[in-house]
Amino acid sequence: MITTANRVYVTTEYRAEFEERFRSRAKLVDGMPGFISNQVLRPVNEEDPYIVLTLWESRKHFEA
Repeated sequence: MITTANRVYVTTEYRAEFEERFRSRAKLVDGMPGFISNQVLRPVNEEDPYIVLTLWESRKHFEA
């Protein structure tokens, strides 16, 4: 298994919109071979980024 992690900086006024976009996302990646899950971690402090984790069965699946 492989986990990818992305840091996404979002200004305070756009946080609600950012979170809603992930809740209502198209879910296109969900049907990709080897996809396991997608998680968005909310920052504790306003200056910290969101962390977006995507889990895949293997690096090969991720790279495809």
